[in-house]
Amino acid sequence: MRPQAPNKKEKLIMPRTKKLKTISYRISEELWMEIERRAAKTGETPHLWGRSAALEKLNNEHGLTGNERILFEQFARGQYLITQGFQLLAENNLTAEEWKKFRTIANERTSEIADGALAMRAKRNGQGV
Repeated sequence: MRPQAPNKKEKLIMPRTKKLKTISYRISEELWMEIERRAAKTGETPHLWGRSAALEKLNNEHGLTGNERILFEQFARGQYLITQGFQLLAENNLTAEEWKKFRTIANERTSEIADGALAMRAKRNGQGV
């Protein structure tokens, strides 16, 4: 037997989360116009768009925006290569082949290297993994 769609007169009752706190701030007219423009593209009001933007930032991993994550990954990749390069030099094991291996790893696993750096930072700050 197929489940029936609810009658138009019937309403699905879903519990609502009480929202007790408000965030408010002042912005320039230029910023307001830009927010209105971006909100219109999503079909949201400027206020709802701002709320969505704040929640998106909050829910992003480690609070990084997409662009911030890209930059962080590149910094972490650079740190990885510098650390590995100096270690190879210190051990007198730096060869073209060995360095090429590390460059390949850094290129293919940039995201994992960044995740590892963020996990180490969280652990140092007592935030767990």
